[in-house]
Amino acid sequence: MGFQNPFIDNNNNNNSSNNNSSQNFGPLLALWGTVVSTLGDTMQVIGGAIAIEESNIADQQQQQELQNLQSQIDELKKAQTSPDIDKFNKLLELVLNRLEPADNPKKSTNHK
Repeated sequence: MGFQNPFIDNNNNNNSSNNNSSQNFGPLLALWGTVVSTLGDTMQVIGGAIAIEESNIADQQQQQELQNLQSQIDELKKAQTSPDIDKFNKLLELVLNRLEPADNPKKSTNHK
């Protein structure tokens, strides 16, 4: 016959048949327990791998954002030191240099 459930009595009152069923049930239960445990371990490993991959993706996105921010900072620094500002600063220095003698008149050379 095919598979017989050890919990259901199929009107087989033969002691050797019942004895074999109970002897086979223990190893069968252990086998199923091992299979379920192995599936659980496999799912745990897969879950860990997914978590690591998600962490790597988040790190890459954060690194990309930092690079974008750094490039924006670099662009702002370049804009601060543009040639127009440099020309303006040189012109301002020339004006200040010309104004300095007017603010500090030379000592008179007249001696009494």
